[in-house]
Amino acid sequence: MTNKLLPGQELLENQQLTAANGRAFLIMQGDGNFVLYEVHKGKHIPVWASGTNGSGGVKAVMQHNGTLVVCKANGEAVWHSPGTEGNSGSYLIMQDDGNAVIYTNQGKALWDSGTWRHSRRLDFNPAVHGFLFPNEFVNAVANIPGHGQVKTLGRCGGMAFAALDYFLKGIPVPKYSGSLFNGEVPPDGHWLADYIYSRLMDSFLVPSSIKYVHWTVASDHSTWLGGKGVSRWTKEEEFPKLRSSIDSGRPVVLGMVDATNLAQIGSENHQVLAYGYEWHSKANIMKVFVYDKNTVGKEVVLSSEPGNPHFDATNKTNDPWRGFFVVDYQQKNPPVFTMQPPAATDAIRYGQTIKLSHLMTGLTLHSHALYYGHSRSSGQQQVTCFRGADDNDLWKVKGPHGTQANHRSNEPVQHGDVIRFEHVLTQLNLHSHSGHPSPVTGQQEVTCFGSGGQGDSNDNWRVEVEGGGQWNGQRRVRLIHLNTNHALHSHRGHSDSRWTAGQQEVTGFGGRDDNDWWWLLEIR
Repeated sequence: MTNKLLPGQELLENQQLTAANGRAFLIMQGDGNFVLYEVHKGKHIPVWASGTNGSGGVKAVMQHNGTLVVCKANGEAVWHSPGTEGNSGSYLIMQDDGNAVIYTNQGKALWDSGTWRHSRRLDFNPAVHGFLFPNEFVNAVANIPGHGQVKTLGRCGGMAFAALDYFLKGIPVPKYSGSLFNGEVPPDGHWLADYIYSRLMDSFLVPSSIKYVHWTVASDHSTWLGGKGVSRWTKEEEFPKLRSSIDSGRPVVLGMVDATNLAQIGSENHQVLAYGYEWHSKANIMKVFVYDKNTVGKEVVLSSEPGNPHFDATNKTNDPWRGFFVVDYQQKNPPVFTMQPPAATDAIRYGQTIKLSHLMTGLTLHSHALYYGHSRSSGQQQVTCFRGADDNDLWKVKGPHGTQANHRSNEPVQHGDVIRFEHVLTQLNLHSHSGHPSPVTGQQEVTCFGSGGQGDSNDNWRVEVEGGGQWNGQRRVRLIHLNTNHALHSHRGHSDSRWTAGQQEVTGFGGRDDNDWWWLLEIR
């Protein structure tokens, strides 16, 4: 198998040139026709032909003078490539883009079949720019203009809008994986879950959302009263819109329609983010490359071709989409807690400076030069969870009380290790103690204590890595106060305008629950 026909070479009956990627081929057929086929879903779709069937043509020859000819057995030409004569050394190539081209030795194109695939891909990568958890959200409620309130399964539109928000700003998408959460997604009350929910609402409060209703009840095919129908609307109106946006460098959110009645509108329809397309105008093959939140970390391809009124999807078996439309996305600035998320395999090491996130709310472990003064308080420095990002979130990882500053320097922190956290800006250690209640819930107070990084044994915390082993970028941990066996803990909705500066309370908790889990947000 070859993709080139060099000067003097020929193709006899049923011999062919095949593109290196196998997606197109030129064949000298037994009926005398020289035909270029596009290969799609195992089918061969003719997209160009010499028009010499029945002419007695038996071979295609790349002549030394630069002309490609289809000849009879006696050498009489029944077709030739126009405008290529007089270019000695020229050759024919079946290109990977579906186009057959005659080039000179200097690389100048002399003739082509006009069968290239129009394509464009932006640098959105679902494994990098998409969320690392599936669309398993529940109990979302949307309001669609012209229809009213409906229940939806998941938050696909919110995930599409949010992912595009981060991408367009050049900000890394938060790297939470589904394995961190019992329900596979950040729980309600987590800042990211709430942001995705707010963007879901935004995705329905745009003019294009009326199409969910209109297209759901419309026919797939043209009707006298209903107009073009879903198939033609998609292929003749929405696919060109998609191409135009992507050609301009901007991904688009697509509203996917599968419902056929209003009762299904919230469960059968969907939203995805398109970042590339391929269009073979001669074969009438359309492909769209999308981030689908139901398929984590992988590209999904939507495709349609002649005879198929719908769009198949590589992540749906025997269940094509009726069609899609471009959603009127409106950009917002997303919340940013870090610009430097660690890789999943990055280990926390002694001597490093890190940021920690409270897993169930996503807020950042924080301290500041304000002091507790509530009833029975220790009067020591406040520790909170902060909805934002600044240098008061920075903590240095050290060995337990009494060890040298270089204790196990640069070694990975392991499950079971006893460590201290020094608040970088104030040089006080993360601390807890019995007998002092927290300001809001009355649990055990957590503070920053000491001077110049020196404190006492109440600064010691035992690391409990879920599943054991090293503490790295995609492991959740509990931090257990060694002297009191209380877990470092926070909880949504508990704050005080004075004693926690309006931020979320951090405590020591004598029991164990999901609000004890912490996650590595950043390594400096």
